[in-house]
Formats: sequence, structure tokens, C-alpha cells
Amino acid sequence: MSIARARTAENTRAASPFRLVSLPQATAKALEQLMDTMLTALHAETGTIWLEHEDKTYTLVLRGITIQNAQALQQAINTCGQSQSYPVGIQVQGQNYAVACAGYPLLRIYLAVKAEELRSLHRRLMPRFARLAQTLLQTTSSPVGMPADDATHQAYRVVVESSLRRLAELMRAVGCTLLWFSPWSNSWHRFAVGNVPVWLYQQMWEVPSSGEGLDVWVEEMHSLIRQRGYHCVADTMSVRDITKGCIFLWREKTDGDFAPDEMEWLRVTVRMIAASLDVLETQTNLLQRVYQDPLTGVFNRLYFEMVYRQTLYNAQRHPRPVSLLLLDINNFKRINDMLGHETGDLVLQIVGQVLQQVRAGDVPARYGGDEFVVLLPDTDKTGARVVAQRLQNALKYATEQLALPCAVTVSIGCATVTNGDLGLLLLADQDMYEQKRAEKTPAE
Repeated sequence: MSIARARTAENTRAASPFRLVSLPQATAKALEQLMDTMLTALHAETGTIWLEHEDKTYTLVLRGITIQNAQALQQAINTCGQSQSYPVGIQVQGQNYAVACAGYPLLRIYLAVKAEELRSLHRRLMPRFARLAQTLLQTTSSPVGMPADDATHQAYRVVVESSLRRLAELMRAVGCTLLWFSPWSNSWHRFAVGNVPVWLYQQMWEVPSSGEGLDVWVEEMHSLIRQRGYHCVADTMSVRDITKGCIFLWREKTDGDFAPDEMEWLRVTVRMIAASLDVLETQTNLLQRVYQDPLTGVFNRLYFEMVYRQTLYNAQRHPRPVSLLLLDINNFKRINDMLGHETGDLVLQIVGQVLQQVRAGDVPARYGGDEFVVLLPDTDKTGARVVAQRLQNALKYATEQLALPCAVTVSIGCATVTNGDLGLLLLADQDMYEQKRAEKTPAE
């Protein structure tokens, strides 16, 4: 479960309310598996993984620990500062934890497990788990799929890799790699062509955040490649005077060092590639703002209605089943009235994140207020019911893990059409209210 809270820049870093953020499904599952593996290896039952990036803390995984205790643990680490040697032992709420850390000043990953004392096993294994978690997070893609996201990224990848191949060919390079940092997704995009040695590939995962010693790192990598017996040329990539990436080319010693005219060709090509990547990043950022609900991380009503109409029109031309789930949070007004709107927002965020566990191609969206929809193309009624039950189970598991002060349940209406009937939403709405009556949900 991915949770985030904002904190002040003061030394005390006072805690403020949590908010959920989304992770790509593959990354979230990998982190969950990492936590399970770590607990097994360390003979522990309680642990958590969290990430600090600039002024935000993201609690990525919880195992047997409440939000309050996890927050207290993060606060204790904050007060200790970043100068100590990890792993360290920390006592919080009368419990002892072993904590490890990996990363850089602006991007740090922490792992903690409940432990009576810090043993040699923790000292040996936890730093390795922390570095692995850092690697998993640095491969994350955008938090939620955007319209034509895959096609756009694929097109730019083809353009960039084609440019790199042409550049490597003209410069007689045996290999070339390009790294581009996206602050929006907080990750490095890596492109490589030709022969990339394993030792060099491993080094590429240790690159610091853009602006945090990147120039020094590029020089170190440049020297390392030359020490390994290659001629190498490297250059940083900047947009509007902001360094956002770097490029390396290397070739065999027998081909001689890179000439001045080759260096000039490299600089021209790098500027062109940097401009293309900047356009992609800007387009993706704009699409996120236009089509994503900022609170829950799923699509908003604008995007849903656009895809809803297009999907049904396509089904009219080429008949196939289309299903829709309509979800309504039970007693949501009561939650707001009794526990406050901050808790209500947290409930919405939990539901939003659960909905992002749907299959690729399905469209989860916030329809309005406490109502959500999931459009299921090429899915019959039986398949839609299976998805609905899986979402119910995932929501139950999430609320149990977070130990919320209230029960969170949803009523799910389900409808299917086979001829592109535009009344699909109305059918799902009717089924949802029938579900509410059947469940005998107290009136809000």
C-alpha cells in the first residue's frame, strides 16, 4: 500500500495528514515481494518500506505495523539526520527496529524491520535489500497510464534509439547509452544500443538525481570506461539551462580517439535528442493534469466520458461485450461528518489506489464525489463480476493493513452490453442501487 504525507522543511518536520500515491502495478508487487523476502530472511514479522523525495515521504509497504507507528518511525529517522551509518537501531512506541537506507540526498529509500537488537544478519542483508528497493523504484513508469501513453513512449523510444544507432555508426562506437531524468515520474529513462558490458550496465543504476553531483558522476564514469580499455566520449544533456541527462559513447582502442568534428556532431545530436525528450515529458505532464483526478490518482470524469463513448461506438461497429462497474462508497457522508474530511479524503485515496489494480486496458475513473467507475472493454458479465469481487477483496485487505478508524466498503453495480448500447452507465447505476437494497445498507 502506497501512502504519502507532506512534511515541513523545519528540523522537527512536523507530520501532516497522509495521502496516497500510486505506483505502477509491477513495481508495487515487486516491493511487496521484496518485503516478504526480507522478513523471511531476517526472521521478522513486522516491517515497512518508505521513500523520501525532496519534501515528501511515501510509505510504500506496511507489514504488521499501523500508520501511526510507521509515521512515528519515519519521524524518529528524520530527527536523527542523514549522517549516521546504516543500518541503525531505532526505538519507537516501545518497539525496536533495524533501519537501512540507500540513495542520495534528494532521493532516499528506507527499510525497517522489527528486531530486538541489531544483529550481524541485519548489517549484512539490509543494505542489500535497500539497494534493491532503490533499483526497483528507479525503474518506475508513470503512476497512471495516460491516453496513448504506451504508443507515445514507444514512438519516442524508437526515435531516440534510432538516433543513437545512427550516432554510434557515424562515430564508429561499439556502444552507446543515454540517461534522462524525469522529475515528473521521479525516475531515470535509460536507452542503450550496441554492446553494453555488464559492469557498465550495473553502474548505470547508481546514477544520482539530476543536479545532485551528476557532472561529477559523468566524469567518473568517463574515466572508468577509459580505464577498461575503451576510447570514450561523454556529454551532459540540458534543457533551458537545467541538466537533465547524459550520454556516453565508447569504441575500441584500435579505432583511435574521438576527433573534434565527431565531438561537434555529438553535441548537435545530443541537443536534438534532449529537445525531443523534453517535448515528451511536457506532453505527458499536460495529459496528467487534464485527465487525472489529483486526489485519487485514477482518471477523471472528462477522460472516462471520452473513452466511454469511443468504446461503445466501436462496439456498435464491431459487436463485442463491454462491461461497466459503478462503485459507491457506503456511508461516506457519515465518515466525513464523524471523522472529518481528512479521513474522507484518505478513504477516497484508498479506493482510488485499489482501482488501479485492474487489468491493463481497463479504465478506472472517479465519476464524482464518492462514486467511481471502471470501464471493462471486451469483458462479459461473468468476467466483470470476477473483477468486482477482486476489487472488493483488495479493498478489504487494504483497509485491514492500514488499520483505519472506520469500515470502508463499496456497493458495486455491474452491467454488460453487447451492441454498444449507450445506456450502459444507466444499467450499472440501476444494478448498484439494487445491490445497496440487497445489502440493506443503512441510509446515509
